[in-house]
Amino acid sequence: MIIRIATLGKVSPTIVQQIEQVVDQIAEQTLSQNLATAGGAQIVASILNLSPPAIAKTIMEQIEQTNPQLAQDIKRMMFLFEDILLIDDRGIQRILRDVDRRDLVLALRGADERLRAKIFKNMSERAAKVVKEELELMGPVKLKDVEAAQQRIVEIVKRLEEQEEITISGRGREEVYI
Repeated sequence: MIIRIATLGKVSPTIVQQIEQVVDQIAEQTLSQNLATAGGAQIVASILNLSPPAIAKTIMEQIEQTNPQLAQDIKRMMFLFEDILLIDDRGIQRILRDVDRRDLVLALRGADERLRAKIFKNMSERAAKVVKEELELMGPVKLKDVEAAQQRIVEIVKRLEEQEEITISGRGREEVYI
């Protein structure tokens, strides 16, 4: 569907409404940026970053089937919560300083064991114990609440990357040290 938008083909009205909502969010967040200078792949990455993860994954799978190079370009510009695995330990520790503990607990509720282990490894034993206890005691939570918490953490990650306080490996921005 997103490829149709990029190539100005016909798109389902339902999809257009969903995209409009996301584009409105992007517009609010990027008033100071000139979207006209951004390429189509960058705009799609921005849309997908603001979309629910399940929708973003489905769209990326469709793009990969029709245009693998475009999919690779978009992925380089995107960052998903699961991509925290690409951040080194020092970067994780820096991120955790800015993350609200309630957001962390909610976000980890929907995370796989590898990601949980990486985050716990970068916390003090006491802090990790508190978060683990909160996860165990937490009752059912809405998926949209988990996704919202994950998105807030992703926004922190993006901000820290823009400020060059952290580096995300595999994104083509690694610094070369000699």
